[in-house]
Amino acid sequence: MKRSRGGRIAWRLCGALVVILGVTFLTFLLAYLSPADAAISWFADRGIYPSEEELIAKRAELGVDRPFFEQYLSWMWGLCHGDLGESLRNGAPVADTLMEALPFTLALTAVSLVMTLVVSIPLGLLCARYRDSAYDQFMRFITYLFNALPNFFIALLMLYLLCVRLGWFSVIPTYDFKGIFMPSVALALPLSAWYIRQVRALALGQINAGYVSGLRARGVSETRILVKHVLRNLAVPLLTLVGISLGSLLGGAVIVENIFGWPGVGGVSVLAIGHRDYIVIQAYALLMAIVFLIVNALVDFSYRFIDPRVRKRG
Repeated sequence: MKRSRGGRIAWRLCGALVVILGVTFLTFLLAYLSPADAAISWFADRGIYPSEEELIAKRAELGVDRPFFEQYLSWMWGLCHGDLGESLRNGAPVADTLMEALPFTLALTAVSLVMTLVVSIPLGLLCARYRDSAYDQFMRFITYLFNALPNFFIALLMLYLLCVRLGWFSVIPTYDFKGIFMPSVALALPLSAWYIRQVRALALGQINAGYVSGLRARGVSETRILVKHVLRNLAVPLLTLVGISLGSLLGGAVIVENIFGWPGVGGVSVLAIGHRDYIVIQAYALLMAIVFLIVNALVDFSYRFIDPRVRKRG
């Protein structure tokens, strides 16, 4: 039986809620099972050597001496009221800390994604246009190479070559175009290699379709076929790739942000891990899950504006 529009929206909201609950539960469980003691970490960050009585009192103050489900339900109750807790490291509100860093991560992700699309779409189309040529063989070798290189290795290599050896960029992080350029390239290069291969495969499927043969029989040029017809039919698969690759960009940004000193949530999370600040880690996992769900919902919703067939089925 076909669901109404309101039913479909309610069903997707329920699915998103289940994902968020699953992320929070697993993150909280891993923090609970960790051998590190939050009270000891609190005193260690302040250079204090506590007595056993002080440790017991601090555990009671932090609430970590309570059973697991009691701690989890208490944290969820605070979450429902907009309270993500306070950092064990410096006592700052976790929500404020993440909200200050989130725009930097989103900007880095957006710039990396734009770079990826600008580079990979024309190169992938050219690979399909000149299939098995010397250019195609060369691009396949390059994409194999960059697919095998992790983004943190590319980031370190760029830092050494462009900053230390050539001096084109400053080692000291800046928050302008130069500051965001190198981490964006470090994220975009391996992702572009994957996109080029995907665009090539998708374009070859369209080139071998019957409508392309009809266009050629009518005398339409190959460039016009690729740009106006093939690329248009690749819009929906490309949007799907964007939704899939967003997770790798957000995850890869954690290490790359730290290498280049970019003040995003990746730096906040790594600092929290180093100080065993599990309150921040739990909030970071929740925030990334919410951002990922929102972006994928927007990608899914945008199908209606790109493909009329999706709009008719809706």
